[in-house]
Amino acid sequence: MKYPINEYEMPLNELEKLGLYKDCGLSISPENINALLAGRRTDMLSMANLNIDGFAIRRLDAKLSLNRSEDGTVQLNIHPIYREPQWHPLLSDHEEKALINGEKNVVSKEQEIGGNIKKKVIIEYDDLTKEFVAYEPEEVQTPIKINGEDLSEKQQETFRNGEVVELRDGTKIQHSATDNKGIRSDSKRLIVSVLLDGGISYLLFRGINNLRGRGEPQSEGYSKGYNRALTDMMMTDKKLREGSNEKTVQDLSQNPRDTQENRSYGRAMAR
Repeated sequence: MKYPINEYEMPLNELEKLGLYKDCGLSISPENINALLAGRRTDMLSMANLNIDGFAIRRLDAKLSLNRSEDGTVQLNIHPIYREPQWHPLLSDHEEKALINGEKNVVSKEQEIGGNIKKKVIIEYDDLTKEFVAYEPEEVQTPIKINGEDLSEKQQETFRNGEVVELRDGTKIQHSATDNKGIRSDSKRLIVSVLLDGGISYLLFRGINNLRGRGEPQSEGYSKGYNRALTDMMMTDKKLREGSNEKTVQDLSQNPRDTQENRSYGRAMAR
């Protein structure tokens, strides 16, 4: 999967001003780098003792994102914590309140891009920064499987639109442009299968954020589907070492449940 933004395009000078690029290295977690390159937002980052364009800033808590401007350059966006929700031109007052109050997860709108041409956008609310975030569903690369279950075309469409998808094992998932992993679930753990360079890549997550608006605590995620997918992943890893063209997460430990489950699928997903 090719990222919308390449690593060599990252605005290192701007990141250096924020204290996030020093000695030829980024002081950002791999998951947050994934999120930036995939066009999503990072986690909330805390930056201190900054001097930006002559302004001294003792502390700045903000999310970051990257986007490509019309001239093709990559720009760094800073999303601080606002005191009040930021108005969005496509939303009515009722729609804004519904997103803020959690009555709706997302709102689907049409945005004019020139002449009579319109594009569909999905808008969700970032309750940390108090901003409304819009994304184009056709840019979302969906998993082909979650916990070993194939996603139907309808489920993939539902996922791209930010709505909740329920799997046969009862696990619920949804895409989120405000989350650095790009996915939320009522389970703390998931195994996501994606197509990558012609093979299947198995990616493990843990520490997933809960579904938007869900008050109940998450399950630990060791469902039948998860355990079955974990076995399949281990078998695929064995095939890889034997020369198969299938791909999987590397460096599996002796205890699979203690593997690198906190990896993001951002490097395999557009959003």
